[in-house]
Amino acid sequence: MAKLFENLWIKVIALVFGLLLWFHVATEKTYTYQLYLPVSEIILENGLTLNTTPPDSLKVTVSATGKQLMRKKWRLRGLKIIASQFGTGNYDYNLNSSNVSFSSTTTDVTLEEILSPSNINISIDHISEALVKVKPDISAEPDEGYAVSSISSIIPDEVKLRGPRSLVSKIPVVFTEHKILKGLRSDIELSLPLAKPFGYGITLTPDSVLLFIEVVPVKTRVFDKIPIVLYNPPLDSIVDLVPKFVQVEITGPPTEIDLLNKNRLTASVDYHEKTESGKAFLTIDCPVKFKIKKSKPDSVLLLTR
Repeated sequence: MAKLFENLWIKVIALVFGLLLWFHVATEKTYTYQLYLPVSEIILENGLTLNTTPPDSLKVTVSATGKQLMRKKWRLRGLKIIASQFGTGNYDYNLNSSNVSFSSTTTDVTLEEILSPSNINISIDHISEALVKVKPDISAEPDEGYAVSSISSIIPDEVKLRGPRSLVSKIPVVFTEHKILKGLRSDIELSLPLAKPFGYGITLTPDSVLLFIEVVPVKTRVFDKIPIVLYNPPLDSIVDLVPKFVQVEITGPPTEIDLLNKNRLTASVDYHEKTESGKAFLTIDCPVKFKIKKSKPDSVLLLTR
């Protein structure tokens, strides 16, 4: 029995050795292989940048030993396209192994051919910088009994915009990414990322801002005798409104509501919305910081004569 196990063990060792020898021989052979590699950079003259999006990847043919093909590092680093010979303008650029190379230096892998796309259109522009204002794109809804007093203290209120001159010159302001806040009952400070303007090669420094929102308990104020405006009256008739005035109850931040002038409130009805009973519901418009709590009445009788 011992002899049997000894012979079996010798056969296993021989098999493993044979596999290792085969693997060594196989991975030392040179192979030609097609694959997609990412485009990691475009080499341009100093002071220039692209203002069109380059391809994300190129389909290429490479040759290398099997061992090298199995390694991932050179693949992940991708390719660079050399376009430093061009000035500003638009170009149809034929890609080949003389103007495309590996981003990392390697002597064990050879770039043989660019298969797809073999031709790209590139647009090159001067790099430009500008300071632009930041505006918040935020919807802040307070809880019942509270109001947003202010959305202010954007820090910084200007950021550096960098990119192609033709794009930078058309961007006077940048916005924060849209944010919805609900149920606010107290002041809040937020760090908001900036929404990157459309276009290739645009960067923002910094890429986020701080925003402070002040939330206060609401105050209610009653406005009497707001005149009612009639929209779309008939051309061949006179329409009497009953009543002609409305009382409006408004809530908002205490300081602002004390300063609110009744002339900034508008009460209106649309003749086209008159019901069979001759009534139309009132629409009350007020500045955005305030909310309509109720109106008295909430509809008006339209009498045509």
